[in-house]
Order: sequence, then structure tokens, then C-alpha cells
Amino acid sequence: MEKTVNWSVGAVAKALAAGEIILVDVREPQEFHAERIPGAMLCPLSDFNPRTLPHSGKKKTVLHCKSGGRSGRALRMCQEAGVEVAGHLEGGILKWIAEGKETRSDLEEKKGMSVPQSAMALGSLMVLVSMGLSLAFGPIWLLLGGAVSLMLLQAAFTGFCPAARFFLALGF
Repeated sequence: MEKTVNWSVGAVAKALAAGEIILVDVREPQEFHAERIPGAMLCPLSDFNPRTLPHSGKKKTVLHCKSGGRSGRALRMCQEAGVEVAGHLEGGILKWIAEGKETRSDLEEKKGMSVPQSAMALGSLMVLVSMGLSLAFGPIWLLLGGAVSLMLLQAAFTGFCPAARFFLALGF
């Protein structure tokens, strides 16, 4: 097994500014949209596939996450799959922030509901609609509300929400 290569915040910042690396964030979408390193691309560990990592000519790929744990796992996955990755950001975005480097946030740029809020609002609306349909057309419509409730529970416990992915795909 190959050795893990830790990149310092300074090395990542310098390489990003020079256009020498592709920085890949392996955190989940809600974390990425809340705060991210400018120029980083999102490839969540929850559906990470080393073979689908972006590459661009001679640029090296460097992974990062919140503190280094998930990017270390993603790096090992890449090594096991034979996909070349230069390493990962030691200490993740937490160290990046601690060293005073710039971050971006969609929460600052957008007004209105966040993606998780939109998913919860849609889920609540669908439960109410299923209740109304069950009153008007029969109890079979309660299955819709039950399915939505199960999806929201699954999202709460796993951090993966199909509705949130849908809203992100729409550009929310």
C-alpha cells in the first residue's frame, strides 16, 4: 500500500493559485455549500468513485475534507483502485480556516431557504397532500406520506437526502 501524502495548507494554496492542482472536497453537499475552499470541486465520500474523479492534463489531484479523516479514506480508495492522487490536505478545511485562508459559502450568497430547509418543506407539503388525498379518495394515499416520512428519517440518520440532491441538481 502506498504512503499517504499530506499536503500543507500553504502548499495547497500555492498550487491552487498557480493552477497546478485540482482540489477535490469529499465532504457531503450540505457541508460544501455551507463553507468551502474557493476552487474546490465536490465529490462526496458517500458516493465516491475514484474512477470518476476529475482530471485535467498535468494537474495533480489533491483531496480534502473537514479534518483529514474522510480524505484519507478517499485517498486509500484511490490507491486501491489504481487511481493516481497526489495526496490530501492535512487537517482539512478546519486547518485551512485556522491559518486564515479564504472560504466561500452559498449561505451568504443566497437568500431564502437552504437546500435542507427546501427538502424538509417539500416533505412536509407532501405529507399534508397525502393526508388530503386520503380524506378525498381513500386511505391508500397515506402511503405517500409514509414514504416521505421514511425518506426524511433516513436523511436524518444517514445524512443522505435524495430530495436535497434533487434541489442541488436544480441549482438551488
